Amino acid sequence: MVMKHYARAGMTNDAPCFSPARPPLPRTALIRHSAFVIRHFSAALLLLVFTLPARAQLLADWDAAAETAVVFNPDFPGSAELAAYYAEKRHIPKERVIGLRCSQEDSMSRGEFEAHLRGPLLQLFESRHWWNTEPPRPGKPLTGDGIPSPLAPSNKIRVLVLMRGVPFQIRRAAQKPKQSQEDEASVDSELAVLGLTNPPIQGGLRNPYFDQQTRFPHAQNSSGLLIVGRLDGPDDPTVKRMIDDAIHAEQIGLLGRGVIDLANKTGAYKEGENWLLNCADSYRRAGIPVFIDHSEDVARDGWPLPDTILYFGWYTDHITGALASPSFHFKRGAIACHLHSFSASIIRSHDRAWVGPLLSHGAAVTFGNVFEPYLALTLHFDIFNKRLLEGFTVGEAAWNATPALSWMNVVLGDPLYRPFGKGIGAKLGEGDDRDYALYQGMALRHAGEPDGRIKTALTEYAEKRHRPHLLELTALLSALQSKLPQAIDLLEHAESTTQDPAELLRLRLYRAEMLRRSEKATDARKLLRETLKDDRFKEQPSRTAAESLLKDMGG
Repeated sequence: MVMKHYARAGMTNDAPCFSPARPPLPRTALIRHSAFVIRHFSAALLLLVFTLPARAQLLADWDAAAETAVVFNPDFPGSAELAAYYAEKRHIPKERVIGLRCSQEDSMSRGEFEAHLRGPLLQLFESRHWWNTEPPRPGKPLTGDGIPSPLAPSNKIRVLVLMRGVPFQIRRAAQKPKQSQEDEASVDSELAVLGLTNPPIQGGLRNPYFDQQTRFPHAQNSSGLLIVGRLDGPDDPTVKRMIDDAIHAEQIGLLGRGVIDLANKTGAYKEGENWLLNCADSYRRAGIPVFIDHSEDVARDGWPLPDTILYFGWYTDHITGALASPSFHFKRGAIACHLHSFSASIIRSHDRAWVGPLLSHGAAVTFGNVFEPYLALTLHFDIFNKRLLEGFTVGEAAWNATPALSWMNVVLGDPLYRPFGKGIGAKLGEGDDRDYALYQGMALRHAGEPDGRIKTALTEYAEKRHRPHLLELTALLSALQSKLPQAIDLLEHAESTTQDPAELLRLRLYRAEMLRRSEKATDARKLLRETLKDDRFKEQPSRTAAESLLKDMGG
């Protein structure tokens, strides 16, 4: 594993790296130039549906699709067809669908990038008047934020979508460059700064949009920047599904669970752990049930993670564990990311690295790095989730959460996708989705009140309506609050109300894990042994998780 700790701009020289073989990033070289018992449950939900948060209404004022251009590679089989498919789905006019002939390989040289992508795009922006004012010209000075102050491009095109077939890597040219002065980069991140005047090649540029609490068109110091997304993946059907799933989730709502996969890192690596814990807290505040895997390794093979809509974790070099299980599939419209230095060094593969496999298992959006970055310069999971839940598009949230431009990251998925654009709690759902909507409605209704109130209301409703699934979600809330005895009782109660083998096995696995974490290993082993002897579970895919958990606990 080669991942480094990324040094934040302004950090001292003693910041460690993911790779012990390489020294920490020098401070001066970091950046170029620098959220009681209820008697009327449904009424509470209807109130949430028809009284959308004021912030969500304020966020609805930008028609991003009207300011989007699409780039495809005519020489790459299927690229033009995917571009046309996406443009039709998002109502993007044909004159904004651009074919640029370039390499069919994953990578290109800096010269090829300038000649085949950046140069032609600059000419198109000028000739089609896609800049708000004058196009970039040589010799304009950079401000302290790395943005050419005299220019104010792009009220007309703010979003650029690259289709499968456009290269995603710019290869290194410099021999043995200094730390943070590497000249390799992602094509996408370089095009994000298309409007800059003669952007430097070495290192990364400070992103002035980073962590601004406003949507992209209203951001300060964002002239010359573009939101860049990439519709790419292992094959054409996967890319079409990504497009369809994003639109589907926008229409019916994205309801399900969050999954946080910790790695128990300490020291300077703790920053990444904190991002993940902050994500879990954001999900709790938004009324999204969340399961946290506390083990050092990724969530174990076969571990049941149903209805996963948000997954964030770290860090192994290739997909493994629960998400690699053949039986695992994300819920439609899911957003997933596993942080690793080279998570996007391979994109067009079903089983190598991370981004391709995540997409193959049903994710609609993922993120990654095409070359080695630094931790603080990658996408900050917590900021991304905060902005996403506030109603930003995926593209806005991703670039808002990324401190560096002209660097190593890619956003894979429809950048126009707004899963929470109508506000959290805006959908009632059907079937199990109704449980998620009920849970979410209660969480939002009782925000700021004692924890016991929401759990009492959920438990009584679940008992009255015979909803073991809702009891399970309430148990996850107790576990998130480190109230493991309470979670164990809720899971055991849920077990007594279901006969479905898959659901029953999942409840037992979760209970065994809570017992283990409660230092009740004997009880956990007894439960797992009984479970493995039960004929009802012989054909269940999650049986392997029971076997491995028991083995880890000494049999």
